[in-house]
Amino acid sequence: MRTSSLRGLLESALLFGAPLALVDCAYSSCPDNGVEPPLAESRTVDASFADGGPLDAAQCTDVCAGNTGVITCVRESPDSVLCILQPYPCEGRRPAGLWPATRRPRSGFERHLADAAWLEAASVDAFRVLRHELHAHGAPRRLLRGASRSARDERRHARAAGALARRFGVAIPAVERADSPRRSLEAIALENAVEGCVRETWGALVALRQASRAGELSVRATMRRIARDEIRHAELAWAIDRWIAPRLTARQRGRVREARVAAVAELARELRFALPRPERERLGLPGSAEASAMLAELDRLVGLTT
Repeated sequence: MRTSSLRGLLESALLFGAPLALVDCAYSSCPDNGVEPPLAESRTVDASFADGGPLDAAQCTDVCAGNTGVITCVRESPDSVLCILQPYPCEGRRPAGLWPATRRPRSGFERHLADAAWLEAASVDAFRVLRHELHAHGAPRRLLRGASRSARDERRHARAAGALARRFGVAIPAVERADSPRRSLEAIALENAVEGCVRETWGALVALRQASRAGELSVRATMRRIARDEIRHAELAWAIDRWIAPRLTARQRGRVREARVAAVAELARELRFALPRPERERLGLPGSAEASAMLAELDRLVGLTT
């Protein structure tokens, strides 16, 4: 798949969702206070866990393991805990060991700008680590060059997104992550399936929308520069997927596909929650109905779950 052909598919998916752009809060969660609602997911626990009482931060992390961005958790019943989460933006690739952002602004508009700048900065490390690991596994030079170029792109994106956030007086959280040992090809493929093939491809699609429809001209100009690079990053993810696949066993390839399917399902769940319409129009983001239609069409065209 060439970058030019991927761009065409993304533009088709964008047009597919356009008729739903006028759909407002009837199809999404739009709070009156202008704050994006968090995600929530129930987890089953033993009735004796934490002596049947409230859970502290460490116990929440234990119960909600496997979810990123856990805010807190509450006990719903003796054998059920509700994990309260926040979705991540899709403007970049999350590196292994990334810690959740801190000091999140309350306004949905401000929080999106802060999270986008934070994740662009985190993506620099993601591509640096990816290039190092691909080199260790004997990947071809074209993939190594692609990872190096992507890291340079993300440095520019971090500066541009950071400048945009500061323009509106938004502080950017520090990027922190735990060191991780060199991973196997399967581990790289699993991360690439989620962060690259699914989330970067979706992020490139959203960036195209923001580049053409953001009400804030500074957002539109910034995303116009970023969107082109994000399409190339998504193309790199699919190229890495194609290179690794023949080097995995059938069972390993099955797990990689399952990871992509699960990532699409998680993304679809996140898209049920949208910013209030005035805020998302300033940013050029789709509402939940339009976003769901775009994701379904993207899956059909690109084959995210096949």
